[in-house]
Amino acid sequence: MRKQQSVEVWQVIPLILAAALLTIGLAMFLSGTEKLIDVVQPVIVVFGGALAGLLVTFSTNHIGQALQLALVRGVRGGTAPEQMVRALLKICEVSRRDGLLGVADIRSNSDQVEEICFLIGQASDETAIRFALERRLASERLYHQMTADVFLFTGIYAVLIGILGTLLLYVSQAEPGVVGATFLPFVCGVSLAILMCVLLGRLRAANMRELIIAEVAYRGGAMILEDNNVQRLWNQLNLLVPPGMRR
Repeated sequence: MRKQQSVEVWQVIPLILAAALLTIGLAMFLSGTEKLIDVVQPVIVVFGGALAGLLVTFSTNHIGQALQLALVRGVRGGTAPEQMVRALLKICEVSRRDGLLGVADIRSNSDQVEEICFLIGQASDETAIRFALERRLASERLYHQMTADVFLFTGIYAVLIGILGTLLLYVSQAEPGVVGATFLPFVCGVSLAILMCVLLGRLRAANMRELIIAEVAYRGGAMILEDNNVQRLWNQLNLLVPPGMRR
């Protein structure tokens, strides 16, 4: 288990480029357009309009954190509950060998693991561990909601900008009637919104895993304080992981 590493700007740029290319491809497929150049301009308009709306709605720091989480969890998949189970089994082995003071000396790249080790080392009661668990769960839900809002509004702005672009093209036509190119901005906006829905689904699944991981971590810490038998701990922790989240 490791702390979420900070993601540099150069790591996020490929994610944005991939979204742009996927939007272009999906828009060409949905609209039946064969020329790439016909789709590039509407995509630029939709991306630019959505970005402008995001910058007005959210702070740059908020948007940056959302992009980082999208890369870590939405693209890379985040953390599996089994990783936390393995970490707790190692902590249990240390507690059997070196006692609670040995657990307190454990250092990890995961702030969650270090907090569990601190609670075990202090021989915290069930109330303190439950309070820490509830605080972690509330923080995780808030973090996920703040991130999801960014991509939800991205999809909304993309569709609205697409509709606006289509209306402007329609009223500016020299000849009456509807042509396929008129609907390209709207199709591009819907295409980007579809990609945002996919990303939101992946982030939601990753958030559910993080909530399970928190339950496993803090309840596992309480179990170690009650009984530091590794085999019994492994059996109990496995019950906390839903079958659909086991790898």
